Amino acid sequence: MAYRRSRWLKLLWLLCFPVACFGQTAGGGSSTASNPLTVYAPPCITHVKQYIAVNCQITPTGGAQPYTYAFTEGFPTGMSMSTGLGGGLINGIPTEITGVQATVTVTDVRGGTAATSFTITPAGLTGSGPCGSAICVTAAGYAIKTTEGYTITTSATVQMTATSYWSDNTSLDLTPTATWACTPTPDCGSISPNGLYSAGKSAATYHVMATFSGVTDDGGSGVAVTAATIQTHTKENDRVANSGMVMREVLQLGSGIPLSVLQKAECVIVVPSTLKIASGVGVSYGRGVMTCRGEPEFQGPWGAPSMIALGGGGFGFQVGGQATDFVFLLMNDRAATSILKSKIKLGATASAAGGPIGRESTAATDLFLRAQILSYSRARGLFAGVSLEGSTLRPDKRANRKLYGKDVSAKAIVLEGEVSPPSSALELLSVLNAKSPSNRSTMVASQPKNPG
Repeated sequence: MAYRRSRWLKLLWLLCFPVACFGQTAGGGSSTASNPLTVYAPPCITHVKQYIAVNCQITPTGGAQPYTYAFTEGFPTGMSMSTGLGGGLINGIPTEITGVQATVTVTDVRGGTAATSFTITPAGLTGSGPCGSAICVTAAGYAIKTTEGYTITTSATVQMTATSYWSDNTSLDLTPTATWACTPTPDCGSISPNGLYSAGKSAATYHVMATFSGVTDDGGSGVAVTAATIQTHTKENDRVANSGMVMREVLQLGSGIPLSVLQKAECVIVVPSTLKIASGVGVSYGRGVMTCRGEPEFQGPWGAPSMIALGGGGFGFQVGGQATDFVFLLMNDRAATSILKSKIKLGATASAAGGPIGRESTAATDLFLRAQILSYSRARGLFAGVSLEGSTLRPDKRANRKLYGKDVSAKAIVLEGEVSPPSSALELLSVLNAKSPSNRSTMVASQPKNPG
């Protein structure tokens, strides 16, 4: 009886022994078919950048923790990986952009193993950003607006942002890690390690630069920042500043001036808050500014404004007895030079038409572009093209003398660049240069220029 029991126990042991063994790997590790040990390269190693700190953790799955790490081959110069129990952290600061292959092997507590191979190629600062450099500096605004116009004082600050562009087609905010400077020192003011710029006392254009590992934005010139002292509070400066606000608001309207039309204009006249001063007759009077594109053939940026006077009468000028803003687009150089020389009469000296509004396809048709001057008005919140035939436009010599502090002709201001724009013109010029930076008029090539 005891012999039979012994035989049954031996048979039972022989049947159970394979079951106990089949659950383990052939290598004696702890992985099972239902929970294998696996390891992959972490996604963060595909975004490694030269001179930027790396912190990538290899994270295996399955098997039995804790894990032990080892590697063969190597990592880019300046990088390494922690090994042994609880390792697997790839860190450091790569100093080269040469690709290096590594093989990482993970072993779990029961002896199971898994391996992965990958190549790390740090991206370099060789990409070209929108500023033409590997690092571009931008800011929300280069001037601070006050009730007196546009000004930067020692108490005013502007937050600069440094964005880097890399060879892997990615970008990175380097603002907190870049080295900041402004020139010329010490007149330019100061800039904090986080790119917070405080202007100096004198009015001038300075340059703010961000440098990262020897690479400087714009190839070393930095971004220009215009610092303006408080402008003398005069009616002329108010008109210039108000003209800038009118232009910005008009271009923000859904029913405003089509950009396709503005981009074909060679000069712009803005007359804010024109008042009708005689009932029944319809005589109106206003003061505003005129600015043109600089350089030969009106191809450059918008320049210093000349003061302009608007006057006249007629049915088209009946604006309901309230203040009205007017905008005129001068579509060719003949209209511009005529106004700068002397008084012109709309519809007689220069052909004029109410300009198109909104985003209609008709905005680019010959129906509108045949006119030398396109005119617009805004009253009671409504904006529209308006006929102003019979009205006159002329340079305001007295206002120019008060604005610039000396006798200077409208032609010398607008076409010859004899004076710099006043700080009160920053709004107007920044809006026009942003919305219409280049002259896209087909008439530039097809019509002869009349320099006057």
